[in-house]
Amino acid sequence: MQFTGTVKSFDEDEGVGTIVRDRDKLEIPVSSAGLALGVSGLSEGDPVQFDVGLGLNPEARNVMLA
Repeated sequence: MQFTGTVKSFDEDEGVGTIVRDRDKLEIPVSSAGLALGVSGLSEGDPVQFDVGLGLNPEARNVMLA
């Protein structure tokens, strides 16, 4: 399922950050491994589209700029 949200933070050096999902304002962790092909990084305030992986610690994946 595809979601939309806004990047709350992203540390380029560490390759980790947080996306706030538009639907429910839930904060979803994101790492550079979860970025879609062609996306090199994220900046605070960027609107994004993404999927959420399943598991105990769900993380954003296939993250692309909206």
